[in-house]
Amino acid sequence: MYKAVIFDFGNVLCGVERGNFVRKAARHARAMDAEALLNALWGTELEYEFETGKFDSHEYFRRVQALADLDPAYSYEQFVEDYKSIIVPNPDGERGLGTAAGLGVRMFVLSNTSFLHASVIFDNEVLGTYPELYMLSYKLGVMKPDLRIWKRLLEYTRLEPSDCLYVDDIEEYCEAARSLGMSAFCYDFRVHDLSQELKNMLQ
Repeated sequence: MYKAVIFDFGNVLCGVERGNFVRKAARHARAMDAEALLNALWGTELEYEFETGKFDSHEYFRRVQALADLDPAYSYEQFVEDYKSIIVPNPDGERGLGTAAGLGVRMFVLSNTSFLHASVIFDNEVLGTYPELYMLSYKLGVMKPDLRIWKRLLEYTRLEPSDCLYVDDIEEYCEAARSLGMSAFCYDFRVHDLSQELKNMLQ
C-alpha cells in the first residue's frame, strides 16, 4: 500500500476565495474594478513570477500598486491582511490530514503558492503540524505541472513514485503526478468526503 500522501494546499487542505481580496483591494484601486483586478493578477506572468519566488511580497505589492493605481493610503500591511483573506478554512481537508495521520502514512504538502499564502498554513495548527515537509513553489522556483516539483519531493523523501498517493483539485496536475508513476486522486470539496476517500484508498 501507499507509504505517503502528498496533498495540494489550495482547494484541498484549505479553500481559495480570490474574490475576498479583489473586492477589498478594488476599493483602493483607481484604475481597476474587482473583476479587472482578478484577471490582472491570476493566470498571468505576474502570478507566475510571484509564486516562483522571482520577487518578494513587498515587490509584489509595489507591482500591484502600480498596475491598479492603488491609493497611497492603502498600506502594505493592510494589503497583506486582505491578500491572506483569500485562504479560507476547509474542514474536510483538515479532517483528511487527521485521517491520513491515523492510518500511519507520511504526509507532505506540494503546492503552487506564494509566501503570503503559505504563511497562513502556520496560523492553523492542524495544517502546520501534520505534514512532514512542505514543498512550495515560491521556495523551489518551479510550479506545477513542471515535473521537477514532484521529483524534488521524491529526492528529499527517498520515496518511490509508486509509494505515493497525490491529492489535488486540478486534473492536469494529477495527470502530471501519474506520468511519474504516482497514483493520484482529483478531489472536489463540493462532492467528496476526503477522509472517507482516503480510508478507501489507504486501508
